[in-house]
Amino acid sequence: MSSARLSPDPRRRLPAVEALLAEPDVAALLATHPRSLVVRAVRATIDAARADGGAIPPEGWGAAVRARTHRLAAPSLEPVINATGVVLHTNLGRAPLGSAAIAALRRVAGGARVAHATRCAATSWSSSPEPRTRSS
Repeated sequence: MSSARLSPDPRRRLPAVEALLAEPDVAALLATHPRSLVVRAVRATIDAARADGGAIPPEGWGAAVRARTHRLAAPSLEPVINATGVVLHTNLGRAPLGSAAIAALRRVAGGARVAHATRCAATSWSSSPEPRTRSS
């Protein structure tokens, strides 16, 4: 007998990745998802069972892998505004934006304040929401 059969540790009875990939429920996922994604889901499901002391998922291996595959395949990107400024080169400061770009930023930002770099004087830059004029 092998030591895996003699061991009382239930984690020794966890299925191999290839064994789960061969199950009909999991194999069906390969028709609609990339193999690398399904393999990642299988490994994560086995890892979760290992962390749970070797317990088989209550919903069964196929359903657990399917649920994890769908979670991994779901889009995770969210729209954000990178308002950190663009440094072009030392001593150049932020890049000035054209009025169309500023209008687009304000439209996308909703109620958020959008600051932009404007040329204020002959040699200085300002980061303010509205262009300032040089006082005489």
